Amino acid sequence: MVFRNGGAPWRARLAWLVFAVALSVTVAAVPAPAHAGQGATVTAGALNLRAEPGTWSWVITQVGYGEWVEIVSGPTEEGWYEVHYAGVDGWVYGGYLTLDGAGGGWDGWGSRGGWTDPWTSAGTGGYTAWVTASSLNVRAWAGFEATVLGTVWQGNPVVVTGDAVDGYLPIDYFGGRGWVWSAYLGFDGAPAERWIDIDRSSQTVTLYEGGTPVASYWGAMGFDPSADGFFATANGTFYVYAKHEGLAWTAWGQAFITDWVAFDPARSNGFHSFSLDWLGNVLPWGDGPSGGCVALAPWAADHVYAFADLGTRVEVHW
Repeated sequence: MVFRNGGAPWRARLAWLVFAVALSVTVAAVPAPAHAGQGATVTAGALNLRAEPGTWSWVITQVGYGEWVEIVSGPTEEGWYEVHYAGVDGWVYGGYLTLDGAGGGWDGWGSRGGWTDPWTSAGTGGYTAWVTASSLNVRAWAGFEATVLGTVWQGNPVVVTGDAVDGYLPIDYFGGRGWVWSAYLGFDGAPAERWIDIDRSSQTVTLYEGGTPVASYWGAMGFDPSADGFFATANGTFYVYAKHEGLAWTAWGQAFITDWVAFDPARSNGFHSFSLDWLGNVLPWGDGPSGGCVALAPWAADHVYAFADLGTRVEVHW
């Protein structure tokens, strides 16, 4: 063999040896082939589920250690598998999967394709609980650091599918599995709805739990007496969509307010304190008619703010 640049035969042999070793390593790193319906267990602490097969693709969610995924297709030449997890399809890198035996697929929450889920045990799931918090995050695995898959709301029923792990319970979430903090679940039936009634005739705000009134307050309301004018405390059914507790300036009233609880986005109406100065003192005219909002004594506004959650129903009527 002739080398124009002064090389030697031993260099050629060394080059071929390096190439052969690299080739063997590359071949060994290729994940095992799989077929649709087969499953796999995640061996990484948190494995990214991506929209496309590559690290350049955006992350849909993360799959925790020990979680099970169903193989849809793969692997690609680069070692990626298309999988089904928690109701969605995406791509994960096969180097962080341990494939189950052939066949399988979903076989109930506890056993899938011959693999037993370590988070569940026979006979412990399949019952209903109700969300008691205003909103409760559904996570990809049992841990505060886990990716949030979505949210369930106060009063929503959920089906528990297994035992608690570190304070989290697994639930059926759109045909897949999610985890929720167990302290925010009730097991004695659906809780009574917390809602707010506004009676424009008596200018009274009443807080209800189910059909039981728990507190009532007088409130200043819109100067427009019509049923649905822009500056009216308009009649209808609304839902709380925003809250802000601290002292804040309102351009509408040219004053400060606290305990903002928004419920009518079309008119920017909500509950709040009487008009205040920058120190939080009620202004001399602070309890007068409003431009549509419901203004309350500061102590009453505090109560309404504490009572209302995002999504709380508000009924306005004569």
